[in-house]
Amino acid sequence: MRRIQKQLGMLFVFLCTVILTGCNDEESNPLRFDQSVDEDNTVDVCFPRSEEDGSAGAVTILGGDGNYTAQCDNAAVLKIDMKYPNAFVLYPQDWGEAHVTVTDGTGASIVLKVVVYQSKQTLTVGYMDVLITGGEQLTEEQQAALREEALVTIPVKAAGGGYRMIFDNPQDPYSGTLCFYPTEMDKEEEMVKGTFIVNSDRNEENLWNYRFQLEEKEHTLAVVPYSDKKTVTKADVLPTVALLEDVTEQIPTSYPGVKVFTQQVIQRP
Repeated sequence: MRRIQKQLGMLFVFLCTVILTGCNDEESNPLRFDQSVDEDNTVDVCFPRSEEDGSAGAVTILGGDGNYTAQCDNAAVLKIDMKYPNAFVLYPQDWGEAHVTVTDGTGASIVLKVVVYQSKQTLTVGYMDVLITGGEQLTEEQQAALREEALVTIPVKAAGGGYRMIFDNPQDPYSGTLCFYPTEMDKEEEMVKGTFIVNSDRNEENLWNYRFQLEEKEHTLAVVPYSDKKTVTKADVLPTVALLEDVTEQIPTSYPGVKVFTQQVIQRP
C-alpha cells in the first residue's frame, strides 16, 4: 500500500513538473513578430509599389506552438498571403490602416497594425549654378551673359525653394502630383501644383531622370553628382547632387558647339 502511495506521489510530482514546464515554455516563447516590426506591433508600408507583384515584403511569426493562421480586417487597404508556414506577405491596395490577426494552434493571438501611406520625396534646392560645355573660345563676358540667361529658366527663384513629389497614382508607382515651392519649402501661399514622372529603369548605370510638368512647361532633369572648386566631398559622406537640365534651346543666345545646362544643387538632409 505504501509503495502504491509512493508511486502515486511520484506521478503527481511528474505531472506538476510537466504542467509547469509547459507554462514556462509559453512564457519564454510567446507569440510575436520578428524584428522587422516595431515594438508596438506596427509596420508602415508605402503604396503604390514598384515591385512587379506589388508586394511590400513578408512578416515572420515567432513563438507560440506554430500552426499559424492569419486574417486581415481590411482587404480594401491590404491583402495578405500566408505564403510560408511562419510568414505572410503584404500586398497594399490603397492608403489607410489594416490589422492582421495571427492565431496559433492553442488559440493564442497577436495583432499587427499595418499603415499604408503615400510615398513622398522632397528636393530642397540649396543654390543654383550653370554649366557651359564647348565654350572655351567664349570670352568671360559672353559666358557670364549665358549664365544669366540660363538662371532665368530655373523655376526655383531662391535658395530654400524646391519640389515635393507625391506618389499618389495607384496605377503607376513612377508618377504623381508635384508640389512646387519657388522660394521656400512649405510656403503654401506660393505653392504651384504640377505633375511628375520618374524613370522606372533607374539603376547604378542609368541616371535618375525626372519630368516635371509645371504651368504648361515641361522640365527634363537628370540627377547627377555635383562638384565645384568650393565643394569637397569626403568618401564617407553622401555626394552632393544636382538636378541638371539642358537649356541650350531655351535661352536667346547661342553659339556653335556650345551647350548650356542649369544645375539646381540639392541640400543634403
